[in-house]
Parts: sequence; C-alpha cells; structure tokens
Amino acid sequence: MSVETPLALLLLAHTAVLVTGEVIPAEFPAHNYEESQSQSHDTAYIIGEAVASEFNRYVPALSDNLRVELNTMRNDLSRHFDSLKHYMNNKLDRMQRDAPSSGNNAQEEEDSLGEVSEGHTSPLSRSSGATIRHNLAMAELRRLGADLTRALDEQVGKLREELHTSLDHLRQQVQNSTESLTDRLQEEFSSKTDESTTMLKKVFFLTRNQMELIQSQLGNITSALHSENHKEPEPSINVQTTLPPTTETPRPTTPTTTPTTTPSTTTEAEVLPRDCREAQLAGSTKSGVTKIRPSLEMEPQRVWCDQEVDGGGWTVMLRRQRQPTQLDFRREWGTYAKGFGNPDKEYWIGLETLYRLTKGNPYNLRVDMTWEDEEATSLYDFFSVGPARFGVRGYELNVGGYNESSTGGDAMEYHNGMDFSTYDMDNDGASGGSCSEWSGGGGWWYNFCFYSNPTGLYPPSDMPENTQVDHLLEWRKWQGYYTYLSTLIMMIRPN
Repeated sequence: MSVETPLALLLLAHTAVLVTGEVIPAEFPAHNYEESQSQSHDTAYIIGEAVASEFNRYVPALSDNLRVELNTMRNDLSRHFDSLKHYMNNKLDRMQRDAPSSGNNAQEEEDSLGEVSEGHTSPLSRSSGATIRHNLAMAELRRLGADLTRALDEQVGKLREELHTSLDHLRQQVQNSTESLTDRLQEEFSSKTDESTTMLKKVFFLTRNQMELIQSQLGNITSALHSENHKEPEPSINVQTTLPPTTETPRPTTPTTTPTTTPSTTTEAEVLPRDCREAQLAGSTKSGVTKIRPSLEMEPQRVWCDQEVDGGGWTVMLRRQRQPTQLDFRREWGTYAKGFGNPDKEYWIGLETLYRLTKGNPYNLRVDMTWEDEEATSLYDFFSVGPARFGVRGYELNVGGYNESSTGGDAMEYHNGMDFSTYDMDNDGASGGSCSEWSGGGGWWYNFCFYSNPTGLYPPSDMPENTQVDHLLEWRKWQGYYTYLSTLIMMIRPN
C-alpha cells in the first residue's frame, strides 16, 4: 500500500476553506490515506483563487497596492505549503518503509526460519517493533497535523482580518471620495442654478419695467399731443393781448416774458435729482435730508440720503429708531402709497415713490440693523416695486440676488412676489385673517405671514424678558424668532 501526498492536500484544502471564510475542522484518518489522484491540484493556485474571489466579492475594482499585497501573500503561502508538502512526503516515505509486512508473509518467514536461534530476534519481534514504530509515527503525525492546523488557522485568520481591514479602508476611501465629489457637484449645480435664476429674474423684471416705461412714455406723448392740439389758439390770444400795451418795443418784450415763465418750470425740474445717487453725482457729499423728483409726474419728495455708507448714493426708504415719540406705523393703504414721517427721524418713503424710482431700473437693496450691541447687514442685487392695481392691490415686490457674504440673513425672499398689504387692504397669503393685524397693524409685503416685519411696533423699553409676540420689529433670519431689533434702516441705490 503506497501512502503519498493526499494528507498534505487535505491540510492545504482545509487552509483554503479557512481563507474563503468557512471553518471546517480537519480530520486525519487513522488507517486509510489513499485518495484519488484526480483531486490533486496546484495548491498555490487554489489558495490564490480563493483569496482573489473573496477580495473581488467585496471590491470590484482593486487598487494596485492591494494587488501587490495579495500577490505577496499568495507567494508566501505557496512557499510555506511547498515546504510542508516536502516535509510530510518524507515523513510518509519513512512510514512506508517502517510499515509491517502482511500476515501471510510473516507466517512464511516464521515457518522458514523455524526455531529462534540464540542471539537473534524473531521475525515476530521485528514485526511487533515495526508496528509500534508505525503507530508512534502516526501519533506524531496526528499531533503535528493538529499543531499545523492550529498554526494555519491563526495565520489565515490574521491574513483574513488584515485583508478585510484593507478592504474596509479602501471601501471607506471610495465612499468618502464619492460623497465629497457628490457634495461638490451639488454645490456647484446649486450655485449655477441660483445664478441663472437670479439673472433670469433680472432680465424678466428689467424687460417688464422697460415695457411699462415705454407704455407710460407713449401715453405721455399722446397726452401732450392731445393737449397741444387743444391749446393751439391760446398763444395767438396771448400774443394779441400782450402786443398792444407794448407798442413801442413789441419784439423785445415778447421774448423777455416768454423765456422767463417757461424756463422757470423747466429749470426746477432739471435741478432736482432723481434719487440720492444723482444728488451725489451733482456734488452732494454729505448725508442728510435731500429733495428729489423721482418722476416728472410727481411732486418733489424729501428723503434722507446716505452718502457715507459703502460709497454713498443710498436713498433711505424706511428708518426705525428709538426717539422720544415713536412714529405710528398703523396706517391705511393710501398713506403707505403716499409716504409719511420725517426723513431725519422715523419715516416711510411711500410706495408710489419706490415704484417711480425703480421703474425700468432695478435697484440694490441694503438693510442695516442692530440688536443690543450687535450689528448686521443684508444685501440684495435687485429690488423693484410694481405699480398699483385697482387702487387696492399691487405694488408687487421683486427682490432677489441675496449676497451670501451678508451677515443679517435673507429675510426678504419669502416675501418676493407678494402685493403690499395694510390692515384695511388684506393682500397677504394667509386665509382667514390679516397678517397686518396679527403683526402690529403696519404695512408690508406679507406672505403667511413674515420673516421680516420692519413696520411692526417698536419694542418698548420696559418689555419683560423672554417676551414672545409677533407684532414687534423683527428680522427673523438674523437672530431668530422673537429677537426684537433696536434699529433698522432700509435703503436703495441704482445697480
């Protein structure tokens, strides 16, 4: 009976099973070691394929560094297994040489030799000694196999743990890289989307305002032509009445009186700037009350011009501050359309003035506010107000392009697109009540209801701490809800 390498292959197959993750204890038969030679394979190839299969199952795309480590592990295992195979083959050869002969041969040998001669060992004794040596060798081989199995279990466990650790590390790196790339792409996409939206809004508002301006100019031209057609006979009457009293010098008198009346009204309209930016360009470099004429159809308006903040040219549209007697902002629709208050104190510029200023030319918006000893600013790229509609609706708010470097937060976007509301003209987005009434009675572009309430009641000095009401002066995107401001100034400038 020949006993060759199947025992070594059994150990190697057991090791390969351990690498793939399934622990099956090795068994060493006591008597029969013959197995089919067809099951003999290249040990290094089996181990390599098992490790590669485990590796590929977790990470489809292996990095070069891990491939190098895998090849090194495969080569080390191959060397160890070749050495083990050679050692166990030698052991098995020695066992084969020392194995006892069969029973028939022993009987024949005993018959042929006859009685045991003195000084010589009988064949039976030699057979018993070989059997003992064989059993001892088998016991030693089993012990050695068990020790090798435990050692291989430990080594393979360590290798598998290191491999899984490397795989987890690689997977985490891939995941982190993917998440970072996703976040960056999402941020870039959001930024480009916001920029595109802002640009489209600007183009839309500018186009709409330009169309309204053209329509207004056409109406003015039509009215002027109509009035000139009806006033054609008046100059002839005036000329006839002025000529007789000045018969001595008819020519000089007529040109003298006509230029003095006509240029007087024209000069007054041209001298007044349209806004504080034009006043600055005309030489006004100090902040203060300034008279402007936003439109030739309007009477001159007194406003506060800030010529110091951020290069100047700002027209203040709303100011809230502490003063001996606080201005009452609970006003009707018509009062908010016209404007009220004193420009050097608390005041509201008026919706019609805002419409005339921003018509066809969206403005920048700046909001400066204080709370206790802290200051903040919110900046917007464009701001405009639409015209009134039906006398009770309109003055729609168009605002956007919030500057992300601002410190006050975007408390205006929520109100964008809303018509102006007052306590007597409810145009807000709430149903079943009036945001103006709920928010202090002031006028604002309420939605449902507000993130900014600049026309709310001024916080009283004796107000208890932790007071939570909705009718006081707030800018909720800065300090949060129920943080009532000390001052607030809103101003606009052409962009």
